[in-house]
Amino acid sequence: MKTIIKSPTDCTDNEIDTFVRMTEEGGQVRTYQLRSKILRAQKLVFIYDNESCVAIAALKTPADSYKAKVFNAADVQDKLTSYHFEIGYIYATVSGVGNQLMEGVIEASEESAIFATTRDSNAVMQHLLPKFGLNKLGKSYKNDSGKYLLGLFGNET
Repeated sequence: MKTIIKSPTDCTDNEIDTFVRMTEEGGQVRTYQLRSKILRAQKLVFIYDNESCVAIAALKTPADSYKAKVFNAADVQDKLTSYHFEIGYIYATVSGVGNQLMEGVIEASEESAIFATTRDSNAVMQHLLPKFGLNKLGKSYKNDSGKYLLGLFGNET
């Protein structure tokens, strides 16, 4: 499996289309203005098995309003300005690539402070994030619909 890390501006239209399609398949994010959000990302991570893209992740540049909402909900407002990038849009069509995806995102961050949110029920991410130096910050909080709890993780520097 091969990892490719690119800025969205360096991606082909086909690569962006693939990233959007796979993000939508993952079903974990709102699709409203998804393409423009992906194009604002710092870096996109693709994992290929031969010619087929089997996994994606992004180092996102979150809106200040979103960041404030998340850090306030987790009751760690004092840490808000420490983080500039967010790990997101993680999706794989095959199992066993979580470590490779995380390695790609960590490499793309170039040692910047990064954060991520994940469902408390997502055992894979609850395991992977601390393994790569992102520990839980604050308390869990309800998602916008109130249907599940989210945890905020960060690699405090």
